[in-house]
Amino acid sequence: MKSVNAFDIVIIFTYFIIIMGIGLFFMKVNKGGKEYFTGGNMIPWWMSGLSLYMGNFSAWIFTGAAGFAYTAGWFTTLYFAGGPFAYIIGTALTAKRWRRTRSISPLQYTYTRYNITTQQFMGFVIATNFILSAGVQLASTCKLFAPVIGIDLTLIVLLIGTIVMIHNFLGGLWGDMAMDVVQGVILLGITFIVMPMSLGLIGGPANLINSLPPISFDHWYNGVHYTEHWAISIFIITSLGFAAGGHQRFYSVKNEKHARRVGWTAACLAITVPLVFGIPPLVAKVYWPDLAQVDFFKPFIDKNPQDLVFVGLVFKLLPHGLIGVFIAAMLAATMTTLSTVYNMVSSVISHDIYKGIFRPDLDDRMLLKVGRGVAFTLGLIVMALAISFVHSTFGIFNLMQAFFTLFNIPVIVPMAFGLIFRRVPKWSAVAAISWGLIVGATTRYALGWDIGPQVYLSFVMTLGIFATSDWTGNLYKKNKTALVLIALAVTVGMGLLFRNFVVGNPPDWHLTLAMAAALVLGASLIGFARMFAKETEEDRRVVAEFFKKLDTPIDVATEVYGAGRKQVSTLPLVGRTIMFMGILVSAAFLTGLSGSEMIAVGVMAGILIFFGGMMWVLGKRGEQKEAEEIARLASGAGVGNVEPAPSGTL
Repeated sequence: MKSVNAFDIVIIFTYFIIIMGIGLFFMKVNKGGKEYFTGGNMIPWWMSGLSLYMGNFSAWIFTGAAGFAYTAGWFTTLYFAGGPFAYIIGTALTAKRWRRTRSISPLQYTYTRYNITTQQFMGFVIATNFILSAGVQLASTCKLFAPVIGIDLTLIVLLIGTIVMIHNFLGGLWGDMAMDVVQGVILLGITFIVMPMSLGLIGGPANLINSLPPISFDHWYNGVHYTEHWAISIFIITSLGFAAGGHQRFYSVKNEKHARRVGWTAACLAITVPLVFGIPPLVAKVYWPDLAQVDFFKPFIDKNPQDLVFVGLVFKLLPHGLIGVFIAAMLAATMTTLSTVYNMVSSVISHDIYKGIFRPDLDDRMLLKVGRGVAFTLGLIVMALAISFVHSTFGIFNLMQAFFTLFNIPVIVPMAFGLIFRRVPKWSAVAAISWGLIVGATTRYALGWDIGPQVYLSFVMTLGIFATSDWTGNLYKKNKTALVLIALAVTVGMGLLFRNFVVGNPPDWHLTLAMAAALVLGASLIGFARMFAKETEEDRRVVAEFFKKLDTPIDVATEVYGAGRKQVSTLPLVGRTIMFMGILVSAAFLTGLSGSEMIAVGVMAGILIFFGGMMWVLGKRGEQKEAEEIARLASGAGVGNVEPAPSGTL
């Protein structure tokens, strides 16, 4: 197989410069926290939609997920194929509502909808989840780079982690989304080339189908059991996850119509996932049935070598130049994913926790400084976690699944349904998160349940106490005896469930811990019911005002264009960047290529130059249309001091 040469290094280094340049360009846009965290609500919908799609991809999809696909075969297509439907469901549930919250932080609305305790508690859980997941993402990238560059894993973590921190520190949300577009075009282009070339190694799709065993719904992977229930549980989490976690992409655009377009764009793009990301690892399974016999994988036999099958195909199939593009795309995918995490978590910590508790008088410019400082600190924490994860024998895929399935359900249920359910009292979210975490941790880590049943029960219990919280509060006020009997039934029912469904032979103290968890669930029901019953008329009035805001459409003229935005030509900049990468790739023609390599380089260069040029031209036209729209709205609505807004809308 090939190794990285000087031309690849030039492309990677050039891409580093481009990343820093985009961050510096958008640094002048971020005059305050609103621009840094929401893009001033002026992010074009197509850019936000592509960013929502790309936010779910990093080097992990090419390492951990590819390794699982290599092992589990066709079963993995269930994991990939649910994406479009999950985007559609999530968008239908909350896209419009998120935009109407007029938020600067994903938890800003929770202060009004629930209370400050909920805001802080939810912020802590979300921050913990995303920081741990970010550590896995960074570890995935470094594991990919290890066989490519030949540098010590710890040093790679420090190098790449520092680059991500600098990029996010400079660019904020505008920089993140601009990079998402650039690397989205590059990533999709390179994977659309790898997929057909890999099929050529084994004689085409028919041979792939005939060579692999039929789909199986029962797999063990690094000690973790995966069944069809895992696939269903992941679909539940991702559907509600997009409803709750797509917040920043939904409220960063102009209005509700554009927010829905964000989700639809991501759903359309997700149709490509089973093909471009799922097929190559399956081909590798046929082409390299025993990785221990392949020189490329021999140094990693004891370190989950299947995580590197996609990388192995790239080095076998692609010419120099495109190898550099692939490495750069992987770096970009991880950078934008991590940068998005840093931006979102820093908004939670700086706005919802620091400002909410310690500095309520903090102005917008100081909020920007605090947000950048928090993002920098997060970067250091994530690097420390990645150093630990990259040496773990548990596996990148299993680590991600562990964090994803434990933390998401308890948070996304109150986060998403808090925008929909109008009658649940303010303490309902704290109760839901508490029950979800207790049930998830107990079933998975004390009783050894598979991921699917763990998620099912966690979802039922989380949604159950949340949806019935108003009824439970009324029961506390009117019939405490009935409430006590219900709490007793919960304790006994959960205790029997925990006792009778134990996987393997866990230590006795695990079962004792599970019984204690059942007792806590029952007892806490009475405590939470008492808190629910304290809902006052003033509390209900505040919630009613919140939903009145959600029922009120965005007035673009006054709420967006009337905010004094300055014009930022995002689309021409992105287009020029992509075109430049295309021209750089075409230099590979001068290095002496075979026939198939020339075709691959020509296709990739053509994709980049075509789409980059189209964005450049349409961006210039969009600037004029944007100026005309601003003038029309300002004239019709009587908006004063309206400056040209960020362009890029097609």
